Amino acid sequence: MKFRFCCEGDCPDWVLAEIISTLSNLSIDNLEQLAQLVAKRITGEPFEESAIRTLTSGVTDDGKTAVACVHYMLTNAARYGCSEKIFNVEIQQLGLPKDHAAAMCRVLHTHADAIRQKLIDKAFRINELQSVRNVTSLGETPQNCATLELKISQELVDGLPKDTTHTVNIECAQLGALLDEMKLARDIMLKYENKEST
Repeated sequence: MKFRFCCEGDCPDWVLAEIISTLSNLSIDNLEQLAQLVAKRITGEPFEESAIRTLTSGVTDDGKTAVACVHYMLTNAARYGCSEKIFNVEIQQLGLPKDHAAAMCRVLHTHADAIRQKLIDKAFRINELQSVRNVTSLGETPQNCATLELKISQELVDGLPKDTTHTVNIECAQLGALLDEMKLARDIMLKYENKEST
């Protein structure tokens, strides 16, 4: 079957499995509270992991897959302009009980505009590089290398955006070439940006 909230495509198997095994087995209130927390997280509010564990403790260990499933459903329904009525019918077709589907629709109704705006604001900002810092230290960094600390905003980890930090070693000879390429890329982007503003 094709689903509007899946961009007129098939529903991923993992979402279907999560709807049947976890979301359907939550109480209606717990599902609605979980969906509210996930919707708030999508729109940029802090994520309350302890609350997630409490809400899902009866049906899953840590709630990560339930969060990923609700995140997928709400963001796609908002992204593809799926009406609450169609969303309700489609998630029931996937096995979510009627009252559970109504709870998800209430959350979508409350947060769809904010989610859509956040998606617009965050377009092309998944895995966005926030900062680069030289953390080279004698004895720890390999010879003829520099150690860089990369801070990445909204990196997708287990299907959820998360701020992360990575440490990488790069040969000093390659560092100069990388810097030259990045300057060239910046100049090209500025050229296109100036064309659009005129």
